[in-house]
Amino acid sequence: MYTIILSIMLPIFQFTIMNLLHSKFIFIFVLLVIMLGIGTTGYMIIEDMNFIDTLYMTVITLATVGFKEVKELSPSGKIFTIFLILGGFGVFTYTLTTGARIIIEGEIKEVFKKRKMKKKIEELSGHYIVCGYGRMGSIIVKELMASNVKGCCY
Repeated sequence: MYTIILSIMLPIFQFTIMNLLHSKFIFIFVLLVIMLGIGTTGYMIIEDMNFIDTLYMTVITLATVGFKEVKELSPSGKIFTIFLILGGFGVFTYTLTTGARIIIEGEIKEVFKKRKMKKKIEELSGHYIVCGYGRMGSIIVKELMASNVKGCCY
């Protein structure tokens, strides 16, 4: 049995919901790397410490672990730390709200729905699928209808 499925489709498998999720996670990762870079560079400039010490200070500050500081901070270093904590909290809050939005809005559900649909499409056989009913699609449908293909053109 041959069936023609007429549809106007965007290339759904080129830009899927999964790609959107990946881009959100990549953006969050980039934000974290930027915060590490800003913190490390800032401590190097303000407190005149070496790379490892400044990276350590940045990580314990952003992670809010609260271990002992490598050296006593100057007033400028303390102000910088305040802004680093606020920036880190902003990234944390953005990560939390993005994760909640993904769950609440059902984006994960959409990913699985798209996967299921793709699997069903791959299992189809004996079908004609005409994607796009523009100039060329309408010509193809007319040819198929004229050839009296069994079960054609729903």
